[in-house]
Amino acid sequence: ELSNIQSNCPLQSPLEISAMKREYEEDELTPGKKLKLADGAQVSLTVPNLQLNTGAQMPQVMFGTYKTKGESCFSAVLSALRSGYRGMDTASVYANEKEVGAAIRESGIPRQQLFIQTKLWRSFVGNGKNGKPRCDAE
Repeated sequence: ELSNIQSNCPLQSPLEISAMKREYEEDELTPGKKLKLADGAQVSLTVPNLQLNTGAQMPQVMFGTYKTKGESCFSAVLSALRSGYRGMDTASVYANEKEVGAAIRESGIPRQQLFIQTKLWRSFVGNGKNGKPRCDAE
């Protein structure tokens, strides 16, 4: 029921809602840094990563880039990285991997600290007419 969903929502208290409305300086939004709320309580921005079977760490919250293009994609990704996102979700079919890469480079965040998720369209799987893998053949 909707009433159950609303009562379980973590942002129900007026204090939390007012804290959300507060404008924060960019340096306050550093991952792991604690924000001070109106009542003096502190909230951490850290969301634990998930460890994959390879040992790689994957952020539970990633920044999605679907339908973002050009300069607006670059600016959004750069802003997300500066705000603390360390996971990016993109795909070859989104046609914005160049802008995502440029924003990552511009951010100055070491690549080892980022988790980049991309996807290949089915037509890129297998071998092309020249015998090379399709992702290399085009």
